[in-house]
Amino acid sequence: LAAISLSLPQRFDTLYINRISLSERSLLIRNCIAHISLEPCTIIMTAGKNRMLRWTLPFIAFSLFVNTLLLHQYVNKIGVMEEIDEIYGINSNDFRGMNAEMMMDYEVKLAESLQSHPNATTSFQMGPFFAGLCNQYFRLLGLMFLAHQEGYDEIIEESITWKDTYGTNQKIPHYMLWDVVHWNTFYPTIPRLASFDEKIHVDMKSEDEEIKQGNSTFIKKNINYNFTGDIWGEDTKPKPPPLARNLMQGKNRYKQFVKNVEVGNPEKSYPKELEMYKTILKSALRPHPYIQSIIDNIKVQLGSDEKGYMVLHSRVEPDMNRQNERICSDKRVMNITDILNMVYEKFPEPPVNTVLIVFSRELIEEEEAKEENTDDAHLVNSHNLKVINELRESGMWGGKVNVVEAGSKMIDETENEFYRYYSNFVGSIVNFFLAIESNIFVGTEISSYSTLAINSRLYRESRENYFYRPQGLHWRTPPNVTKPHWFTC
Repeated sequence: LAAISLSLPQRFDTLYINRISLSERSLLIRNCIAHISLEPCTIIMTAGKNRMLRWTLPFIAFSLFVNTLLLHQYVNKIGVMEEIDEIYGINSNDFRGMNAEMMMDYEVKLAESLQSHPNATTSFQMGPFFAGLCNQYFRLLGLMFLAHQEGYDEIIEESITWKDTYGTNQKIPHYMLWDVVHWNTFYPTIPRLASFDEKIHVDMKSEDEEIKQGNSTFIKKNINYNFTGDIWGEDTKPKPPPLARNLMQGKNRYKQFVKNVEVGNPEKSYPKELEMYKTILKSALRPHPYIQSIIDNIKVQLGSDEKGYMVLHSRVEPDMNRQNERICSDKRVMNITDILNMVYEKFPEPPVNTVLIVFSRELIEEEEAKEENTDDAHLVNSHNLKVINELRESGMWGGKVNVVEAGSKMIDETENEFYRYYSNFVGSIVNFFLAIESNIFVGTEISSYSTLAINSRLYRESRENYFYRPQGLHWRTPPNVTKPHWFTC
């Protein structure tokens, strides 16, 4: 395809392509746009059974990632795109400045960024990601430490997938969740990501997997070894070699690092890993531009252009109350009223426009329905549910501050079928980065979520971070603190 597209004639009407890859599609974008001042360009592509995609310039009706995507636009004779109506099935007004030209530009940059460097040492990671967002984030950090330890410059991007554990239980491609173009700008501080290339990675094969999403079908490429022999054998050297043999190797490597940060001298023992850790938490890992646009919209609604907003992580669900009652008991607060009183004591006057409260309504309401439960955890749960519902209705500080409940609702309501299909996991990304980018964060040190949020904010110089403890709010990141919090609960 590359040879064909590079030698496209000055004039052509229709080109038929069968299941093109991300990099091949972006190559066609460049060639087609280069010819729009001469003749309209139409590309017909097959994508799964009985599904055809038509892409025409200057009138485009093209489905990126085999999802609903309509670009109704006028292209003048020098190829400038204007009058954008819809992209990814969502009105362009929802993008706060994003438009079709910017999205197309990102697609081209992504293909270019994912090209494997000729002399790079490349690996294919084997350790699957699972559990919740934060645990998978820890595995990503550990994986990068392992790649550095083994001397790898690149990791095959398709080998990193995130599991929608509490939603569809399926794997989600990394590039659909995160801004890979941005990530790769931090190389060589952190390993870069590169696409599978059958000419370079000769011991691997690609297989298409169809995922039905409402009326659309998403074609996901699964990359696996096509190699005779033991890929881990000392005498065998598949191209690219594998990384992370043990299921828990990535997370264990991360846990070893954070313990050393707390009790050792990481500047001497793990200087490179410390630099990588700071870089990733500070800015390298950020959401895909589409997801970030959702976050930016919500921030404005929460008042980021005015006094800002507070995120209150209320880890008061009954599972925490029962399972960990003997763990970190001196740091646990399970009654939401106690937590609110601590906030009022610290901030007698409203410090923000809105409070975004993060908790699992599903878990709390499930417990409330179990009338046979009569223990203390059940009684506290009932109280917490009542208070949270009242907060949503009446707000805080005597009604001066609105209280908004976090969740995946904003993703459930999007017209983009891909992100709506994975709304549980995408919603957790949105909520997490809303926490990172908030004006004030209040959480608990018995939660890995709160810990990761506060450590990320530390490296972003967002210092208004508090843990609620039985004694009151503890300011975790005053100006003199440089060390991240070590999660031990």
